[in-house]
Amino acid sequence: MDDIYDICRGGEKIGKAHVSAEGLYYRFRCYCTLTGDVIYRLIAVCGGKTENLGIPIPNGDAFHLEKRLPASRFSDGSMEIRAVPGNLRQERIFAPVYPDEPFRYIASLKNARMERRDGQTGVTFVQDQLSLTSVSNSK
Repeated sequence: MDDIYDICRGGEKIGKAHVSAEGLYYRFRCYCTLTGDVIYRLIAVCGGKTENLGIPIPNGDAFHLEKRLPASRFSDGSMEIRAVPGNLRQERIFAPVYPDEPFRYIASLKNARMERRDGQTGVTFVQDQLSLTSVSNSK
C-alpha cells in the first residue's frame, strides 16, 4: 500500500495524507491547511471503523501530522481521512462483569481493558464519539 488521500473538513478538501505500508504498520504523513483558530483532530475512517490519528501541529505555512498504526486496525476497503473539531471527547464506559450473566459488550473487548472500581471487576472501553460524528457529517 502506498496511497495518497485527500483530507476533508466537511465537504472541503484541506490537505493530503500519504499512507504507506511499513511491515505490519501503516505510516500516515499528513499535511493540511488550517487557520489555527480551532484545534482539529485527524481521523481515518475505513470499513465503518474510526481511528484517531491525532492533532496536527503547525509546520511553516501548513499543519503536519505523522503517525504509525498497526495495519490490523484497518479493514480492506476505501479509507477517508477527515478533520474534525479536536474538542470531541471519547467517553469511557465501565461495564461490570458478573460471572453468571452474559456480557453484552463482547464486541467492544478488542480495545478494552479490565479494571476494578469500587470493589467491582469490570471492563472499561471507549464509546467512539468520533465515529458517531463522522457518520452524521457524511449524511
